[in-house]
Amino acid sequence: MVPLVRALDVSETSRCSGAATYATELDSSWVIGIPQGGYSLGQIVEACTRFQSETAHKDPIHVTAHFLRATNVGPAEVRVSVQKIGKNFTNLSADLVQGGDIRLLSHLIFGDLTPVPGGIPRSLAPPSPYARRLPLHNHPSAAVRDGMRRAWKFHSLLDWSIDRSILSRNAMRSQTRADTEIIGGGGVEWGAWCELTRTEDEIKPSSIPFFGDMFRNLPSLLPDSEPASQGTSDCWFPTVTMTVEFKARIPSSQDYASRTVGLYSESRFLTDPHGRHNAHVEVWTAPSAIGQGNLEAGWRDKQYCIAVVDQMALTVSMEINHRQGSRREVITKL
Repeated sequence: MVPLVRALDVSETSRCSGAATYATELDSSWVIGIPQGGYSLGQIVEACTRFQSETAHKDPIHVTAHFLRATNVGPAEVRVSVQKIGKNFTNLSADLVQGGDIRLLSHLIFGDLTPVPGGIPRSLAPPSPYARRLPLHNHPSAAVRDGMRRAWKFHSLLDWSIDRSILSRNAMRSQTRADTEIIGGGGVEWGAWCELTRTEDEIKPSSIPFFGDMFRNLPSLLPDSEPASQGTSDCWFPTVTMTVEFKARIPSSQDYASRTVGLYSESRFLTDPHGRHNAHVEVWTAPSAIGQGNLEAGWRDKQYCIAVVDQMALTVSMEINHRQGSRREVITKL
């Protein structure tokens, strides 16, 4: 089993003015039948980060990706090209290619996430009452590890602790559903502390799409009383589009965990055809590893959001996933 930091490795094979190609290997450790979608997108982020490493715009700011075809375990390449270089941002396009086919195509914006000193502050942070605060309820030291599904090949490489206080808000008896006159509302929520288990592993920018794709999809969180929940235990939720906005750099201070993040997701809409649904995922820093650290006053206000990830996904039979995962070359479009 290969740690995520190694499974995201790429190597440059060619470069010319404004473009480069990187070789990579989609590793069998990080699959759910086929390579997890966020992991596949992480290969693109890693290649583009390498491409930008000697420039003034080293930090990924925003990624938009379209999943044209499912990826498979095995060799792949990422083709990167510059679209525009400006004062504050560089725009890139990048494709992940396997077997001569573009599997993912993406547009990326790179810039500099270094805070600008002085001047008018342009950020919301505690103690401002308008600032977004960590939405998880418990400190990681009080968290209890929940088992990963064994169908997820990486179940020994990743742990999580699900926030049951957030899950309880999805119940039919919850206040947000009991009031039939409520304005807005609807949908479901989910949250967890999520942790890479190998000590040699670490979180880096190219890991963020993977974490942003680690959540419970809306159909699977619905109670049995909802008709739309029927049969979801044998469903696959392939990603069609994904966007990632990087809010801040990943911390390197000992005040934050190096292999643990907080995840919060909300999904509001589920529609036909194809059980299409949305998901909004926040990726947060963590003060400690799961089951470690000490609860200190004000710990919550010290945490910040690293990235927000949005995606559109489908609801299809898991049989399609198994069929695609059993082949090295996949030609089926989603």
